[in-house]
Amino acid sequence: MSHLSAAVAAEAADFFGLRKTWVDPAPGIEMVELHYAWTPLGGEPDWEAGDSRVLTPADSTPGLRTAVIEVPRRVDGSAAGYALHHFFFVVHGTERSTSPVVTEEIVAREVSYQDDTGRWTHVGIGWGVSPGAPEPAAPNYTSAAMDGLPFEDAGAGALPEPASIAEFVRAQPLPHVFRGLVFGPRGFELRYVVHLVCAGSPRPEEDAETWDDADGDGWTLTL
Repeated sequence: MSHLSAAVAAEAADFFGLRKTWVDPAPGIEMVELHYAWTPLGGEPDWEAGDSRVLTPADSTPGLRTAVIEVPRRVDGSAAGYALHHFFFVVHGTERSTSPVVTEEIVAREVSYQDDTGRWTHVGIGWGVSPGAPEPAAPNYTSAAMDGLPFEDAGAGALPEPASIAEFVRAQPLPHVFRGLVFGPRGFELRYVVHLVCAGSPRPEEDAETWDDADGDGWTLTL
């Protein structure tokens, strides 16, 4: 799971990675560029203030192009969702064309993990949204917050506390329930695994870290 290390850093910036795909409708296409912008729900995109990415041909499938874009987890601080708008600019020989604009609603869903033993001091969620293509989803990470800790905001994706949190965690009655938010376009499938950490134990040899991935399959939910 070392590929998630960059996703942990991205969480601090409150963005997440989302893979977008395009399939060439005919041979000879020289470039496909994705233009995207976000607005509150019902808003009109300002393309001048938006961003763009050139899609890269995929080795796995002829004609498939992909790019990972970074988009916010929230817009204007609201957890109610927002609109992500995008279109493709295509260069085919001397021809230039654009696709219709696609608007998707970005939504949040809560994922919870129940620790019946009280062993884990930190729980994270590694997740990605499937683009419906053979290319892998962009990896993302959410630090879950534990119910009952007064200095954590449950479900908000709080960053991990220092190792001294162990004494606070173990003082809470069992079971310990950790909650975190995951994000993506409404209706898409999201796959996730759980990152389990025990840190700051009175005996250092008890500290541990592992991933629970349901025997390699992970868990899925529909956004």
